Amino acid sequence: MKPFTRRLVALKCKVSPGGFSGERIFEVTLADGKPYRSLAPRQFCWNTNRQIVAENEPSSEIEGMIAARVVDFIDEDQVLVEVPDSEIIAVDTDKVEERPSHIEPPESKLHVSV
Repeated sequence: MKPFTRRLVALKCKVSPGGFSGERIFEVTLADGKPYRSLAPRQFCWNTNRQIVAENEPSSEIEGMIAARVVDFIDEDQVLVEVPDSEIIAVDTDKVEERPSHIEPPESKLHVSV
C-alpha cells in the first residue's frame, strides 16, 4: 500500500525570505542527504504554526513546509515529488505530510501602462 493516498502533499523544509515580497526561498533535504534550494510563491509555504506564510513572514529562516505533488514512489522509504519550481526531486517519506490547508494561487494583477 502506498503511504500517501493524496497526491497533493507538503514537504518539511526551511523557509526564508526571498528577494521579492511574494516569493520565499525553501530548502528541502533530498533523499541522498544533500540540500535542494529554490524559490516559490509565498502562498505555497507554511510556517511553524502550519499556516500559509503571511506577507511579512518569515523575517529569517524558519522550519516550515512547501507544497509538493507526489509523482511516483521509489520504495517504502523514498518518493519522487514535484516542487513549485517544477523540478522533480527524491525525498525520504518521513519528510512528506498531508497539506495543512488548501492553497489559493496568487491573484493576477493586471497592469495597464498609461
